[in-house]
Amino acid sequence: MNSPSVLQQWSRDRLDLATALSPRTVAIALGKHRSLSGMHWRADLVVTAAEALEGSDEVLVISDRGEIRAPVIACDLATDVAVLRTDAGQSSEQAITDDAALQAGAGVVIVGRTRRGPLVGFGTVRAAGPAWRSRRGGAIAQRLEFDAALDGRFEGALVADLAGVPRAMLVPGTRGSLLGIPAATIERIVAQVRQHGYLPRPYLGVRLQALWLDHATRARWGRTSRSMAAVAGVEPGSPAEACGIAPGDLLEGINGATVDGVEAFAAQIAQSTPGSVLSLRMRRGGQSHTVEVKIAEWRQPQR
Repeated sequence: MNSPSVLQQWSRDRLDLATALSPRTVAIALGKHRSLSGMHWRADLVVTAAEALEGSDEVLVISDRGEIRAPVIACDLATDVAVLRTDAGQSSEQAITDDAALQAGAGVVIVGRTRRGPLVGFGTVRAAGPAWRSRRGGAIAQRLEFDAALDGRFEGALVADLAGVPRAMLVPGTRGSLLGIPAATIERIVAQVRQHGYLPRPYLGVRLQALWLDHATRARWGRTSRSMAAVAGVEPGSPAEACGIAPGDLLEGINGATVDGVEAFAAQIAQSTPGSVLSLRMRRGGQSHTVEVKIAEWRQPQR
């Protein structure tokens, strides 16, 4: 019997890789005809892309084990990581280590799932950069961009290296780009969910609005941005009220770093940990001063 050609062996290796990874994937139904992908991460937890699930309390999860209604127990829009709870499924107890970072030029296999079965694509790491923050302020462990011919059903898919080790989750970027949320970032979110049973959300208790600054004011205050975050209201009993923040205060910076605008300030608060203490620099009556505030955990209001 003739030995397989190089191309035949290459094809078999790709098939073996996809076959080994596909049981870890799930499809998540979004309405009657649309779905996205997800993956079993730890025991009874499934991970997928958060933006597609915004506002959902429960979704239909489809795997090779069947269908199940799964509650959405965390939906972190800042990192685009959502966590669902299912029955015990295919899990990974593989440690996430610092040497798990992908490099530009490396080959990857991208495995997702539809209602009808697995989806498989192969691609290349187009760019691999340092840690960065998303447009919503989420801390992402590594900047990953992929070059692959994929459609929207791959959103939330598992990205593995060619040794079959999970490295990231596929999410859409701007202008048709394909980004990866690294395994280390996913593991950070999952670890919090496992510890608390949900994803703790930081709470300061202020309502903000943008204050536009003219050139003279920016020059006088030593700022480059055209806007600042102004306090429009303070929630009773909140950490903001406890440290003396009041309507009309202008928020200049956090922990010694200047913060420009409402979105940047909100993103910084969103990345803080409940129980941590932040140093807020404020301007009131033309004078700048600093207060210390202990971030609380947001709780659903009682009805």
